[in-house]
Amino acid sequence: MNSKALSKSVVNKELFKYLVDQSVKGERLKEFQIAFDVFGKRGDSDKENNIRVYVHNLRKKLDTYYENEGAEDEIVFEIPKGQYQILFHINKRAWLRNRINKLSPYILILSIVLLSFSVFFFFKKDKPDAAKYFIWKELSKSEYPTLIVLGDHYFFHGKDPMGGMSIMRKTGINSEKDFEKFILENPELKDNMSKTNQTYINKQAPFGLYKIMSLLGGGQTNIDFQYSSDFRWDHAKNKNVIFIGSFKTQNLFKEVHEKIGVAFLVETGIVNFKGQDSTTSYNSNSEGFLSVDFPTITYFKTGDGRNIISFMSSKDVGNYAVLKYLSVPENLKKLNKQVRKFETSNFKAILEVKGQRETDFEIILKEVAPITKNINEIWPK
Repeated sequence: MNSKALSKSVVNKELFKYLVDQSVKGERLKEFQIAFDVFGKRGDSDKENNIRVYVHNLRKKLDTYYENEGAEDEIVFEIPKGQYQILFHINKRAWLRNRINKLSPYILILSIVLLSFSVFFFFKKDKPDAAKYFIWKELSKSEYPTLIVLGDHYFFHGKDPMGGMSIMRKTGINSEKDFEKFILENPELKDNMSKTNQTYINKQAPFGLYKIMSLLGGGQTNIDFQYSSDFRWDHAKNKNVIFIGSFKTQNLFKEVHEKIGVAFLVETGIVNFKGQDSTTSYNSNSEGFLSVDFPTITYFKTGDGRNIISFMSSKDVGNYAVLKYLSVPENLKKLNKQVRKFETSNFKAILEVKGQRETDFEIILKEVAPITKNINEIWPK
């Protein structure tokens, strides 16, 4: 960024470039890491306090820049208070003005008309009617930013049949904690296995991300992303949280869901769903042409008004179907009507989906039940 506000300080320029690079990579930064990477200094309390001062000053410089010389920038960089992650926003007015200014005067009138329609649909196209209802409405009107957590599968290095080390996956190992437990239970395999930072996500995660972004209204920009394997509780502080992924990729969310009454048995593929009166087991193992899946929805509000939502399934088709179901206003009204019967707006639901690969042929809402647990005992503050 060539700016009078930043050009006078080499520290500001280096720090800004570093924070942007790390934010694009999705890194979660701490003071000691910034001190070492930017200034080559080992972390200590004095250096860490200095980093807070540097970032505070950089934040003020950015505010000054966008109030003056950067007022017409299409992309706005922001460092939220208490964070080191750079957020990126679109300056819609500047975007529109810059496009108009570049137009030939001979086609200006026609172009303004066409551009007006284009901008209208660009910023409005992802605001379906469903965004006005129920859980989507709660998110849209929330003052908190939203963190979307994508469930990713855990990989490790293991000795292959050829005697070399390959990247492997085992159904029962879905987190670093699971890996360490497995090694403790099988010490003879310790030298044949090691951790790796590589993971992968099912198709349902990027598809779900697209649908969720659409249902949140398209123009909303205060959204962050995280893989479940990297998620820590401090990432959720002062944020709405949406988790979408396979039951096997819950990681830290697993304990939360089990307390709510939604438990998945990895060995059998069974979902245990605690309803109002009893617990029902749903088996997603199926044979034949159609796959059967039992995806779940959980929703609750924290004491300070944040929205915590999860969408989980055994197969891709499950979450495909759930988000399709929640894209229809009539379905949202139907679900809301059932929830309003409870003394709380916190609920869990399970659906039955029959389909093939990513195509669902039948979606049935099986059960809706209230979450009666004290939220303070479920969700870390």
